[in-house]
Amino acid sequence: MTYEKEKFCAIPEDLSTHQIEQYFETIGISFDTNYTDGYRTEVNLAALNWLLQVESQLARGYILTIDYGYTAVSYYSAARREGTLQCYYRHSHHSDPFIHIGEQDITAHVDFTALEKQGDALGLQKMGFTQQGLFLMALGLGDRLAKLSQPTAPAKTATGQTIQKVMMRREALQQLISPMGLGNFGVLIQSKGLTQTEIARPLKGLTIPPMI
Repeated sequence: MTYEKEKFCAIPEDLSTHQIEQYFETIGISFDTNYTDGYRTEVNLAALNWLLQVESQLARGYILTIDYGYTAVSYYSAARREGTLQCYYRHSHHSDPFIHIGEQDITAHVDFTALEKQGDALGLQKMGFTQQGLFLMALGLGDRLAKLSQPTAPAKTATGQTIQKVMMRREALQQLISPMGLGNFGVLIQSKGLTQTEIARPLKGLTIPPMI
């Protein structure tokens, strides 16, 4: 990065740390001839340190990571040449981190493969990976939505306010499972210190719910 003509801008440089090269070796990504000039993406080394800290505080149990993100193959696809970085400034979003310095939120997606590989190195057991929509449906969100569809009071006594309240609840829950929104969040479950019997036990959130 440099500062020219009263603004910050990106310039090609050598890798700032050898950890970046190790990162891509670990997740099995090689930038071959399929990648065109101008391709850009993100590497979140801090996420690996975060998992290290979490693992060090856990003696026995589960680590549940939910966020927007992809597996490495999808994240670093040659077709995703602009990366996933997004900036939010005054309720609008764009992809230029070099403007509104110190006044905007900057975020990027999670590489779940990197967290899985880091977990393997730390001795964590991967229990499963799924999408939030499927995860919540497996935990019974479909039943909850069905109950909200059933009137709690006779139709003659139901008020407009009651109906509106139920509809707002349904809409909020629907947003959690929408494949075009929050339902597409990734859900990674890892464990530590469990017995083989506990590891083999199916987790309800990873069980595909029956189709109605």
